[in-house]
Amino acid sequence: MSDEKPSMFVTADGKNVLLTFCLVSSLFLLWGFCNGMIDVMDKHFQMELNLSLSQSAWVQFAHWMGYFLMSLPAGWLATRLGYRGGIIVGLLMVAVGGFWFIPAAKIAAFWAFLLGVCVVASGLTFLETVANPYTTVLGPPRYAASRINLAQSCNGVGWVLGPIAGSMFFYAQDASGRSTGSETIWIPYAGVAVVVLILAFVFFFAPVPDIKAKDDYNIDDKDDAGRKIPAPATRQVNRGLSYVLLLGNVCVLLGVFGMILWLVLGSGSLDLGPRLVGFASALPHPSGFVITADTALLLTLVAAGCLATVVAAVWLVGVTKRLSHHSIWSHEHFSGAVLAQFFYVAAQCGIFSFLINYMTSEPPSLPASWLKEDSSKWVEVRTAFAGSDFKDMSSLAAKLSAPANPLSAFLATKLSSSTLQTLAQYKDGAAGETAARVAVMQDLNSLILKQSLYSPERFNGVALQDKTKQLLAQDAKGRNEAWLNRLLLADAYPKELAFHDGVIGVTNQFAAKLASFGFICFLLGRVTGAWMLRRVSAHKIVGLYAVVNVAACLLVFCKLGWLSVVCVFLSYFFMSIMFPTIFALGIFGLGNKAKGASAYIVMAIVGGALLPKLMGAVADHYDMSRGFIVPLLCFVLIALYGYTWPKLSRAESLHGVSTSGGH
Repeated sequence: MSDEKPSMFVTADGKNVLLTFCLVSSLFLLWGFCNGMIDVMDKHFQMELNLSLSQSAWVQFAHWMGYFLMSLPAGWLATRLGYRGGIIVGLLMVAVGGFWFIPAAKIAAFWAFLLGVCVVASGLTFLETVANPYTTVLGPPRYAASRINLAQSCNGVGWVLGPIAGSMFFYAQDASGRSTGSETIWIPYAGVAVVVLILAFVFFFAPVPDIKAKDDYNIDDKDDAGRKIPAPATRQVNRGLSYVLLLGNVCVLLGVFGMILWLVLGSGSLDLGPRLVGFASALPHPSGFVITADTALLLTLVAAGCLATVVAAVWLVGVTKRLSHHSIWSHEHFSGAVLAQFFYVAAQCGIFSFLINYMTSEPPSLPASWLKEDSSKWVEVRTAFAGSDFKDMSSLAAKLSAPANPLSAFLATKLSSSTLQTLAQYKDGAAGETAARVAVMQDLNSLILKQSLYSPERFNGVALQDKTKQLLAQDAKGRNEAWLNRLLLADAYPKELAFHDGVIGVTNQFAAKLASFGFICFLLGRVTGAWMLRRVSAHKIVGLYAVVNVAACLLVFCKLGWLSVVCVFLSYFFMSIMFPTIFALGIFGLGNKAKGASAYIVMAIVGGALLPKLMGAVADHYDMSRGFIVPLLCFVLIALYGYTWPKLSRAESLHGVSTSGGH
């Protein structure tokens, strides 16, 4: 083997670890498959449980919260059990979570599914905490970023297969067209549980050498007495920059705890929202911001978070003064990577989880000639309500709250108790128009899909348009009931509800398959990225790809028709290399501390639990295209990390170049 072109899979002692690398790469495929299923699960729960976009984002919250809760225990256990032990523990936890979906399908409650998602994610945390840094040491350091991206290409295959399995089981229908997704949701997870048990057996006997990462920063150096030695002059801590990055990480952590408190204190018997209305009203807030039971808790937590940030800012002054180069937090390229990974996963999960919503609501109309009987599984008349369809919310709320005709009385009985409560609060001025619109919209969207609204008594006196009469004249077994229901509601409430008839879009089932196409773009980006990283500095690729994604999200935000649709899928391609490359950049040169450092970078995956909620809230208030402002801002921060990495790390690149100064 020549010095110029060493093998990617031969360690410093001459061992070929290609087999080990292949086995570890299978884990990447596993968690890619599980993550891919999560991204098509949101729309399933919106349909089955009448959830809004922001409510369905609790699926993402539960998934990524598992990463947050288990990343540090996973890092601690990996340092004691080694790579093999950490992998086996993670596989067994995934099996437990997978089998839990069998009773969860019988319970058929949202919390039961969220629990299963969280347990599976906890097991995946062990696998990611161990597997990501392990790929970087399975060969020469100069190929660390290439190896982790190559392994993550298997992850991309899993992302492709996951939505396919999700579309088959989450959106399954019986012969009459009735949704059976709630009854079959357990099948893919039980299959995953069986597979991981087999993998645990294989890893127990497979060669998994425990290899130490290179210590470029002399973090592990000790004197003859075993004491840590002071940092050399070239590796002194940049305390100002360390302070700023530490404060950023603390703010993120406060946001995570705030989200947890919002979940715990805002639901069930602990619902503190109504009791905090008076207190929240006394807090500074925008003049147009309506204090309700829902917003009072949120505003209180934001105020508490601001106060905690001030306290943390003062506390961190002393912490930063005591930092030595032996602490991973004194290495800015690491603490910056934790923040960059947080915002990357936030952007990725937002785009991934709302792709189906975007594809079924935002693209321009398809040609009417595509709407045929044999294409009903792929193409349909777009019937779902959008925010712009509500022309006069106050009038509609009044008619539903105090029904004066048979149809309004019927619809009022079909609204959920929470929607009726929101309408009552809206009437009294205690809830905003957006909250009322979102509540009514999610109930009506569920209702028009599940039953026929028409009866002569309900629509007595309603002037029906010709198109509505034509659909009513068709055989009930073959007609499009959702289309008919939208026309009926538009006829019954002409001043309150609009319907842009004739807009042809894709079905939920086909949109789920389009998610697989997105992941093919993602996989292609991983494969080509692994090749490029052997020739171009890793930090430059991260910066460039992030800038391209900023432009792509901006074009989606601007609603430019099919160009915006293309940009959504381009974002998949240019997101592809970010997670593994940020990971490699973050643990660069940390030696034996790399395992512990990787736990914090995996913990940053919790960004996928927080910001999709914000993206969903923006989409609820405006529309799905406007929601892309959230990932746009995330990519701006990622680009900043990529282009400043040489300054943060005191290194030119990952290409085997020793650090030139710094800590």
